[in-house]
Amino acid sequence: MIDIVIETADRMKSMEPTRLLSKQSKEIEREIVTFYKTVGNMVSLNSRTTEIFAYLRIYDALTQEQLKQLTGFSLGTISTTLQSFLQTDIINHTIIPGTHKNLYRIRPDRVDFVYTATTKIIENLERLDGYIMESQTELRHLMSKYPREIEFLHYRLNSLRNYIEAQRRQISREKRYSFFQEDTSGIVPLNEVVVYSFETRELDENLMDIISLYKEDPVKDRILRIFFTHRSLDQQTLIELSRFSRSTISRYLRSLLANGYIIALPKEYQKPRIYYLNSISRTILSNILKTDNFIYSYVPRFQEILYKLHSEKQSERDSRDIAFLEVKIGNIIKQIEFFKKKTRFLRQAYQDLCEFLEKNTSAKNP
Repeated sequence: MIDIVIETADRMKSMEPTRLLSKQSKEIEREIVTFYKTVGNMVSLNSRTTEIFAYLRIYDALTQEQLKQLTGFSLGTISTTLQSFLQTDIINHTIIPGTHKNLYRIRPDRVDFVYTATTKIIENLERLDGYIMESQTELRHLMSKYPREIEFLHYRLNSLRNYIEAQRRQISREKRYSFFQEDTSGIVPLNEVVVYSFETRELDENLMDIISLYKEDPVKDRILRIFFTHRSLDQQTLIELSRFSRSTISRYLRSLLANGYIIALPKEYQKPRIYYLNSISRTILSNILKTDNFIYSYVPRFQEILYKLHSEKQSERDSRDIAFLEVKIGNIIKQIEFFKKKTRFLRQAYQDLCEFLEKNTSAKNP
């Protein structure tokens, strides 16, 4: 009977609104939020959505009103974001007894440091793999008419399949295929812009709609989908294919260069500069691993904050804040350590892919 009373009391307490940190602890709270937002920005996720996700990760459960107080966002923005989280099953909600308010609770088993569930990622990638195989089969019918272009496009799609296979080995712990040959240098030189004699826009759009990597930034999404199928482009061709302004294309090319998505060939006299995305698989994976490395690198900083909190137990800082933050930051450190062990499969898959591609290229160019 006593156990039942205690269990009921604990359950009722878990449905109460969460106590927020005091002003004294806002600096630490903001740093944790900035950490999550930086990770989200590195993988092109929406900043506001990531901020709401970060506060849910810190507090575990919050009401819409508390999220408005913490973020300053409108209730409309918060409500829309929470609905998307509910649809992807990364949070659940319960009504606070005696009120009409919902308490939204994070499901840490569904997500790591971003708000995209890994089960959803692999589901989309398996669908993408099926679509690519169908597309490659359909494109073969054009081989006799456009042999060079079809062969080139076939290998570009292989590069996406290599990315899918690497993620499959990470998320599902499954090796379904050996990696695929994707080198196009023997078909079309890097400094040549491929202009297809048939329409590829629908293929471009379908690929990116399924992969959902850059959906939060539609301009970046559109530009990269063109690089995925074309590999090498000059600025004017990219303007014509994307229908964006010259200033927009210039700005995004600079950003993509700075972030390592694309590379620029040396400028040739009286010729437009060529930008290229050589290997889709290696480019996407290396950017994911760069984000992972940032996450691992933050452990010393979190340990520093934890040490500072230990030393402030006799200070004026709210003792409840200290106890809460010690547990929370300790949990984040453990989460990073677990995440690092879990992502070793992706690091291994990336290494295996690089070795395969280098061996394949060497065999073609002895």
